[in-house]
Amino acid sequence: MYNDKKLKFENTLLNKKFSNRWFLNNFELFNFFLPKNKNKNFNYLEVGCFEGLSSFYILSEYKNVNAFLLDIWSTPKNSELSQINFELIESNFDKNLFGFNFVKMKGDSVNSMKKLFNQKKSFDFIYIDGSHNGEDILSDAIEAFKILKDDGLIFFDDFLQHDENRNIQSYQGIEKFLDLYSSFLIIEYFQNSLVVRKRNNWRGGRVVEGARLESV
Repeated sequence: MYNDKKLKFENTLLNKKFSNRWFLNNFELFNFFLPKNKNKNFNYLEVGCFEGLSSFYILSEYKNVNAFLLDIWSTPKNSELSQINFELIESNFDKNLFGFNFVKMKGDSVNSMKKLFNQKKSFDFIYIDGSHNGEDILSDAIEAFKILKDDGLIFFDDFLQHDENRNIQSYQGIEKFLDLYSSFLIIEYFQNSLVVRKRNNWRGGRVVEGARLESV
């Protein structure tokens, strides 16, 4: 459905500094769930930007998006990314997104989202693609839910992998989040990635009688 569009986007990357193209695995899903109106104004938060490939797509497609792009740009503790030069990764991010209008947030994801909550920021679409440790995914998900608008979407990337070096797997963090918040969420998509929608009837910690988890 989006093959031609994907090929066209890939051609725009030829003069950019991307060492990988992981985001392209989610290209079709992003196009399915993001606004069809390219002039729409909406609030977008990305947790885990790396070199900014998904960020570049969002900013290229949606000229009126209010984008907040968050990463630590340093090696996470107990991470499989210990061999990566994150100074170079951050430099590539800055070069790839030069000329676009967005808010760059460098720091711990939980602390940064708490700041956004205290600033009364809220988002229509939150993309979580940071740490793949289960406990990190759970804490990111909880903080993201607090700043997600009613009817807003959280997109979790690539969490079904198993790593023997992790005490808590990615999918275990997701399972706990779904268990805790099942009354307040609708599952929109569930494969190697997960997309959940915040129910309209969420009101500060309670849900109207009869609400239940639905999958489509």
